[in-house]
Amino acid sequence: MSKGNKGKDRREQGDSRSIWIMISAAVVLGIVIIAMAVQLVRLNRQGERNKSQIKTEASVDQKKKNTKETENPAGTEEPEEEKIRVEHIRKDLDPEKPMVALTFDDGPYDRVTNRIVKVLAKHDSRATFFVVGNRVERYADTMKNAYNKGNQIATHTFDHGDLSKMKKKQIRRELKRAFRVMKKINGENPTMLRPPYGNVNDKMRQTIRIPMIYWNVDTEDWASRNKDKILSRCKSIKDGDIVLMHDLYPSTAAAVEKLVPKLRKKGFQLVTVEELFYYKGIDAKGGKVYFNGR
Repeated sequence: MSKGNKGKDRREQGDSRSIWIMISAAVVLGIVIIAMAVQLVRLNRQGERNKSQIKTEASVDQKKKNTKETENPAGTEEPEEEKIRVEHIRKDLDPEKPMVALTFDDGPYDRVTNRIVKVLAKHDSRATFFVVGNRVERYADTMKNAYNKGNQIATHTFDHGDLSKMKKKQIRRELKRAFRVMKKINGENPTMLRPPYGNVNDKMRQTIRIPMIYWNVDTEDWASRNKDKILSRCKSIKDGDIVLMHDLYPSTAAAVEKLVPKLRKKGFQLVTVEELFYYKGIDAKGGKVYFNGR
């Protein structure tokens, strides 16, 4: 082979290699372009999904906002629990009609007190509950219910201790403890006291700054625990009487459920001790003892 032919062959081989390289590069470039296109499509789809999700979430949020605004319009606050306001001395009672004050010691006790409060409310009547302070937190709802129904909540001390056997400092401490726990539930201090065991002495009269309330009709319900015997002791109730009972016994509740409608039928207005004194013109003084409303 001549030198000219050899040179020609080398040039042809070089051209073939160049063409092969160009084709290979084109193929690679095409693959890259296709891969990029695929990636763009994926990104575009992902973007569409994200937009759709954002719109959905925004729609849900708007619905929640609209619902909240409907339930709670702008400029208003969430409604608080309804505050019950009761006038504890009714001004629409008839002073010319007979009045009697039923009173209950030693409670509250839900199984009995609630029954008494229910029958009183049913017959537009009220009573006075002399509560023992160490029972108040346990039966707070019961006492609050009685208070909200317009009944008077007074004190029977904190521990039902005999005040007549205490020193002045002990008496003050006993009443202070009772006042504190009662105010925590009702928001106010009691204005009357029933001395435990009915015991009163000069030291108590000098120390105690609220009226002490006795009774002139004793049902002795604590002794009999019998509905009929309790009712029999209430047959001679008169205008201005203060009746003693205890809201600890189911028999007392059963008797009250019969007594209240009977007294109402006879024309009696069943009132708190506060109301009784108000209508009878009695200005009760601290440290003094009152047996009735006459």
